[in-house]
Formats: sequence, C-alpha cells, structure tokens
Amino acid sequence: MAPVKAGKYEFRPDSLVHIREQVGLSQAKMANLLGVPANTLSRWETGATSPDAESLAAIYSTAMEHGIPPDFFQRRRPMPKQGKGPSRLLVMWDFQNLGVRENRVEPLNSWLREEMDKRFPGTSYRRFKAFSHPKQETAADKLQELGWRVFEDDVDMDEEIVNQSKSDCGHEPKDTILVLITKDGDFKELVAASKRKGVTVYLATPQQGHSQSLVQSAGNKNWIKLPSNY
Repeated sequence: MAPVKAGKYEFRPDSLVHIREQVGLSQAKMANLLGVPANTLSRWETGATSPDAESLAAIYSTAMEHGIPPDFFQRRRPMPKQGKGPSRLLVMWDFQNLGVRENRVEPLNSWLREEMDKRFPGTSYRRFKAFSHPKQETAADKLQELGWRVFEDDVDMDEEIVNQSKSDCGHEPKDTILVLITKDGDFKELVAASKRKGVTVYLATPQQGHSQSLVQSAGNKNWIKLPSNY
C-alpha cells in the first residue's frame, strides 16, 4: 500500500497537554484515566507518536465532560527558515524547593519577566509554570494572579516537572528555550537530556546555595543569577 500523502492539516500534540492541564491531572493520572501507559501518553504529547482513533475518542470524551472543546488539528506549518532563533519560551519554577513569601512574589515575578524580555526578545510563545506545595497556597495564589500556571501537590513534584518539561519541549525542541528555576541538583539529568534534543536550557538559581553541578550542566553563560533579596 502506498504511503498516505501529507495533507494540509496535522495533529497537535500540545492539544493533549492543554486538555490534561485544564482537567488538572498529572501525566500518570491522565494515562490511568485513558487506560494507557504513562510513557505512551508522554510520546503523544511530545509528538513522537499520535493516538489512534479509539484513544482520540476517549480523550475527546474526557475533554467534553469537563467543558473543554478539543482542538486536535492545525494547518501544517511550513519548514522554519534557516538562521531563525528559538521562538518558544518555557519557564518551569520548582516553587516547592525554591519558593518565596507572598510579599516577594510580585517583585520577583516582575524581575523574572523583565529578564526574559531582555534575554529572549524574539520569543513569540511563552508559558510560565510553577509547582508548589499546599502549604504555599497563599504565595501560589498570587503567582496564579500574575499569569503563572500553578500545579500543587503535597508530594515532591520533581517527576512532574521533568515530565511536563519533556512534553512541552518535545514537539519543537530546536525552537524552544527552557528556563528552570531551581537549586536542586537532581535536575541536571533533565538539563542534559533536553540539550541533547536541541533545547536551549537556562538555569535561574540563587547566587548562594545552588548546586554547582547543576549550573555546570547548563553552562555558566546560561546561568541566570537570581537577585540576592529574592
């Protein structure tokens, strides 16, 4: 059988991420709801594979039950022009391990956004996410007011940060800048894996008390030093 000719439209992996985030589920919980392995859902969300018709119908049903109109397809985009820099910016804040008090959220948010504007002026798509603990609810609510997408759990969310980073970066890695706000050295494996796929990775950490090996994994030139009074 001859291969099917590519049409004008293509599947949107980020549509799955959007539905899952709006429902408020982790990859593991969403995969369990759909009856598929978590790594299968991860591959769908990164664009490595696409769900079959039956799975797509199950995702559609889940979305509609939560009042989310699915948008699974988009017009096929032309190949990017050579020499164009990354246009997607993803900021992941490990707020559980590097949180701030409520009265410091707004000034630090302003500083971070100004820093992003200065360093990455050409990014047309931006997504800011924070991962917090229920005990940080007041500060997390403030972050949400300021436009951050906040994920909250009473367990360590390192794995969730890794999974969402891979999902968000996986579709267009060479067109993506990932900024990790953390001081946890365990994320150096995520940094290395992301760089191998072509993602440009930056780290935002305190000038004191950070993991030196974590900074080295991204490189000193890609180290964004948080203000000392954060």
